[in-house]
Amino acid sequence: MKVEYSVKELQALQEKINKMDPVDLAEALVDLAETDLAIWIKLLNKDLLADGFALLPCKKKVQIIDSLSDEKIARLIKDLDEDELVDTLQELPANMVRNLMSYLAVDDRRPIINELLGYPEESVGSIMSVNFLSVKKTIKPLDAIDKIVSSDLDANKLEQIWITDDSLILIGYVYLADLLRNRDEDIESFLRPITTSVYASDDQEIVAKLAYKYDLAEIPVTDSEGRLIGFVPAEWAIDIMHEEHEEDLANIHGIQDPEPELYWGKSSFQIAKDRTAWLIICLITATLTGFIIKRYEAVLATSVILTAYIPMLMDSGGNAGTQSSTTVICGLYAGEISYRETFKVMLKELKIGIIAGLALVLVNTLRMFILDKVSVQVSLTVSITLFLTIILSKIIGGILPLVADKIKVDPTIMAGPLITTIVDTFVLLIYFEVASFLLGL
Repeated sequence: MKVEYSVKELQALQEKINKMDPVDLAEALVDLAETDLAIWIKLLNKDLLADGFALLPCKKKVQIIDSLSDEKIARLIKDLDEDELVDTLQELPANMVRNLMSYLAVDDRRPIINELLGYPEESVGSIMSVNFLSVKKTIKPLDAIDKIVSSDLDANKLEQIWITDDSLILIGYVYLADLLRNRDEDIESFLRPITTSVYASDDQEIVAKLAYKYDLAEIPVTDSEGRLIGFVPAEWAIDIMHEEHEEDLANIHGIQDPEPELYWGKSSFQIAKDRTAWLIICLITATLTGFIIKRYEAVLATSVILTAYIPMLMDSGGNAGTQSSTTVICGLYAGEISYRETFKVMLKELKIGIIAGLALVLVNTLRMFILDKVSVQVSLTVSITLFLTIILSKIIGGILPLVADKIKVDPTIMAGPLITTIVDTFVLLIYFEVASFLLGL
């Protein structure tokens, strides 16, 4: 239904929406009907529209671009930062990208956009900003301030000024406030040295790790000779952390291509396909457990009570292994653990496994004595298996993420269905071998 607005209502609406935060604006734009969307676009300040547009999902961006005139599309492209424009071009349909690129033909940013588009997806180069201000260390603070005043960069990109030597090698940075407070001093006297930097070819996850480890507001991106070519603000690092967190959760639970914001936009078939792949893999690998049970069928036939404890042992092993893998993955992410410390991790997980295993055996023995009333041989079989299972699961759970990281595979894949399947196999082997030995079967 078409909504009619009076002049006063339009003025009130314009005042209201132009005071919105870009994040809130993007959320509001997503839910607008086509007619209201067109009205809002006309009323919005062009800079605010660009900021909100950059945060929209792909489908909404397509809808907005389709509704704009050529003149307004050109203006929107001009108002988008290079990194925002690159993100948009990477997710839009190919035919629309070709049309948008034509608007950049006379734009002096075209070479920059082409370069950024050339970086691999999820690399630092694909997300970095190339809008920054740098000065040489020999410049006077007053001259640096004049350069800042005459710059056309946004204020949030001028809070931190990069400092280079005479060869343009990045050596540090100063804050705008420091320049204002130390106008008569040499820049080197209040220069803050570079803690760390990244290359454009690095994985974007490295930026998030460094921002977290060193509490950085901006992470510099340099070339192989140490010259500054861009930077990644901390707020973007937070976005990366959020994306990586969602991806890690999906890997742990065996889900492909997780996009929670597109839950209602995806068909049930597509979601089922994303979730089923790992289930099929685990189903196939679980065939091993079936073979093991068949091999020891005589053991189970002789002592049927053993069957009742298989789920408990497998669950305990899977949970223990997942705990270890999750802890090690967190250590890898924080830079506390590396592949070189595999033996130390094994030793630590061995100690943890012994302590946890003894605690579980004690509790389970009491439970079996009170509730199950089984023979001493069965109780001993289950207790020994549980103890060995916890130790082995802890060690496997600690090692697999390190191996994955070494061979450049996402370690979180090892924290989900895969580790559970591996542990289940070993649990059954241990259980039936212990039973065969202690029960004489």
